[in-house]
Amino acid sequence: MKYLLPILLAFCLFSCQRHSDNWEKICDIENYIESRPDSALAVLESIDVETLSSDEERAKYALYMSMALDKNYIDKTDFEVLQPAVDYYEKYGSATDKLRTFYYQGRIFYNKGETEETMECLVKSMHLGKDSEDILVKARNYYLQSTLYIQYYNWTKTIESSLAAAECYKALEKYDNYVRMLCRAAEGYMFLQDDESVEKLLYECAKYLNEINNRSKAHYYAIRLTHNCEESSEEDVYAAISEYLGFASSENIDWIAVSRAYLAIGDISSSKNALRNYTKGRQDDARYYAISTKIYEAEGSYKDALMAYEHFNSITDSLDFIILAQDTQFVEERHLLELATVQEEERRKQAVSIFIIVVAILIIIALWINSRLRISKMEKIIIQKEAETYKLKYTEMEEERDNLNALLAKNDGLSPEALNAVAKRLELLNKFFTAYITDNSDIDRKASKEMEDLLNDKNNFMNSTRLAYAGSHPKFIKYLEEKGLTEWEINYCCLYALGLKGKEVGAYIKMRSHYNNSSEVREKLGITEHDTNLGIYIRKLVKSLSE
Repeated sequence: MKYLLPILLAFCLFSCQRHSDNWEKICDIENYIESRPDSALAVLESIDVETLSSDEERAKYALYMSMALDKNYIDKTDFEVLQPAVDYYEKYGSATDKLRTFYYQGRIFYNKGETEETMECLVKSMHLGKDSEDILVKARNYYLQSTLYIQYYNWTKTIESSLAAAECYKALEKYDNYVRMLCRAAEGYMFLQDDESVEKLLYECAKYLNEINNRSKAHYYAIRLTHNCEESSEEDVYAAISEYLGFASSENIDWIAVSRAYLAIGDISSSKNALRNYTKGRQDDARYYAISTKIYEAEGSYKDALMAYEHFNSITDSLDFIILAQDTQFVEERHLLELATVQEEERRKQAVSIFIIVVAILIIIALWINSRLRISKMEKIIIQKEAETYKLKYTEMEEERDNLNALLAKNDGLSPEALNAVAKRLELLNKFFTAYITDNSDIDRKASKEMEDLLNDKNNFMNSTRLAYAGSHPKFIKYLEEKGLTEWEINYCCLYALGLKGKEVGAYIKMRSHYNNSSEVREKLGITEHDTNLGIYIRKLVKSLSE
């Protein structure tokens, strides 16, 4: 049971992430959906949606199916197909997934005629997909935005969107689309009466005339014809019209532009004939009734001119009403405002976070400085105590040295071994004093090394200590001998006489029988464990027998 739950959780996670057998087939559609959308649609229709094993698979399938339908000119007006992608990519997925999903959501709203919702989706698509490298979908997004702005005669936004789309198409070397978007921007500049910008765009379009199809050329010549007809001579206008009609197919000819050109040079009959050829969108095209009004007025048919003008007003008034009723052209501004508000809130949170971090750092620094001051103060106290301890030890060493010097001077029946031990101990002490007085680190290191070697040779050190005490404190050694202590036990007592504690003596001699030795020494000295500490007793004994 201890391991069952983690194993089950791991299995569930693995199962959730595992893809169905259709996953690779769906992902492969990315490679040919643009070039062969009919094949992509056929493959997608062959997949049983019920076999898809995860939300990610269903979202990817829904997105590609919506793209395939759109590219096969099957205009959807409901979200039955795309909805799984919208639900999933709202939170998950790459920037490209988000860019595509909300663009095609916008396409569906556009097919339904809901322009405000269309614009909201397009803006959302560009915002969430700003890091995507799918330039083609970005170009289509800008193109659809410009189409919406044209409907509301917002020429500034039309130009902005058209030029953005044109740059995307140029980067993809899709020069037909590039020229058409430049022409759309030029048309916007014409309505703003910015002739210089129109000339620049037409000059740029002319560079690609040999690389574009007749439909794009027809669009270019229509814009050029409309732009130049007011200022060109009658002969040049006829030549331009003739060139335009000579290569453009009937369905690609902008007959309103041709009618306007004829009207500009006073050829009313040709203008009227050209307008008769225009049928597309006749009933709701304000341009048609605008040029009709001018033709009837030029003919002197004022009644017909008035009727055409009323039609024109009816259409433009309806458009004005729709513009007032809908908020489409302000969607982008509103989104940018909302985005700016969110960014401002993020900046505020970031500033608060930075302030908190800075305060925390300052508190940590203050605590660290306070800690260092306390440690420094404690170190000074410790150093001071150590200095006092060293001073006391120095005094003791000085006293020991004087005692040893006096002992060697008397030479009062000491054995050669004792004299030798005292001499060596005195030599070692003198080295420490010399190093202390001269502050000579070399001497100090040598003396420390000799002391280390002496201490490492435990038996030698303990014997030399006993011999040194035999010379400096003979009564003490004699007392221990009279109590029946062995030579080793006397050595053991001399360690206590040096000032070591019981634990330190045990650690130094490293003998398991340390406690037994202590008990035996106590028994010979006539003291019990409850009487006094052995170390204290030995040191008091040394002091009392030296007086």
